[in-house]
Amino acid sequence: MVETRDFDILSPGFHANPFLTLDRMRAEGPVVPMRLPIVGRTWLAVTHDACATLLKDHESFARDPANAGSRTQARILRVLPRSLSLLALNMLGHDDPEHRRLRGLFDQAFQRRTVEAMKPMITQIADRLLDKMEGRPEVDLMTEFCRDLPLSVICAMLGLPEQEHDRFKSWLGGLKDTANIGAVLRAIPGVIRAVRHLRRVSRQGGGALPDGLIVALRDAETDGQKLSEDELVSMIFLLFGAGQETTTHLISGGLFALLSHEDQRRRLQSDPSLMPTCVEECLRYVSPVQMTKPRFATRDMVWQGRQFRRGEMFAGFLAAANSDPAKFEDPHRFDITRHPNPHLSFGTGVHFCLGFQLARAEAAIGFERILSRFPAMRLAIEAQKIEWRKRLGIRALAQLRVQLVT
Repeated sequence: MVETRDFDILSPGFHANPFLTLDRMRAEGPVVPMRLPIVGRTWLAVTHDACATLLKDHESFARDPANAGSRTQARILRVLPRSLSLLALNMLGHDDPEHRRLRGLFDQAFQRRTVEAMKPMITQIADRLLDKMEGRPEVDLMTEFCRDLPLSVICAMLGLPEQEHDRFKSWLGGLKDTANIGAVLRAIPGVIRAVRHLRRVSRQGGGALPDGLIVALRDAETDGQKLSEDELVSMIFLLFGAGQETTTHLISGGLFALLSHEDQRRRLQSDPSLMPTCVEECLRYVSPVQMTKPRFATRDMVWQGRQFRRGEMFAGFLAAANSDPAKFEDPHRFDITRHPNPHLSFGTGVHFCLGFQLARAEAAIGFERILSRFPAMRLAIEAQKIEWRKRLGIRALAQLRVQLVT
């Protein structure tokens, strides 16, 4: 058995400055063996080429471990409370043809609304949050803007009444340190409450607004098939997590990058047409989602110059792929004019992020509205003293305190 490597990829120090560690990982080769907290022994694809190949090759690498000969996940799911085990029923945990069926039902529901049509709503929410900051000398953008904006957007998109938004924030607030088994266990009661409430609200007469995605998903049908209630709840929870947390860290990390690179912030403010390439560079440079969900080798094979056995676990380390000098010129540099920018922050292949356009729109609107309202805003403390959370696979600021200088 190949000896695992001991790279720090979850401490606050790593998240504050990940690039040197990522360079050392790539120097080991395209795939690096690691022993990850909770997850266990995993091969991380750390070059852009290896990561993209891993995510696109669904014949050699399965998302469902059962398709690689493992029954471990099935055994674990059998002993978990139903409110937790059903969360594995969303499309992310499946391979085709089940993945195709679930994604088809989602696409049918999602196509009823376009991101372009949602932009006025996103702008209205952003302005409402910024109104609350007016006249205050200093705020924590993480709690008062970066987290609330995507939370309110996803709740509105799902069709959840506005008075329930704070409840979900409270229930899911414990999922901040997924590298700590104790913190994960303490967060379980809140997750269970959220899942049970979503089950109630997703039923006929449960309170979901008629023009929201919950009702659209409940009514979606292809080839005579509809989502079961468990699949519906699992899908809603996936959208809640994917649509809220990851966008939170894109907006907060992107604002931090702009505020700590004054030349880039000034360039964006003087030329708003740079916003699309700015958002793409934030996706690459920040890499808020640092690692993909695991894949499992479906057969014994030689891949990337190594021999692997069926059932071995892999993950794409997106942060390393996004800073690969073989793909990006001067990858340590934050450059809002970078083009082309073939980052993998939304993944690739059949599991490409379904909310990519929404995330881009929320980030662009969030950046534009806050920089317009508070054009002289600056960090309240030195960039080097900003605190990051201890997280596995997510790059998350603990706070983002700014002075709203006007």
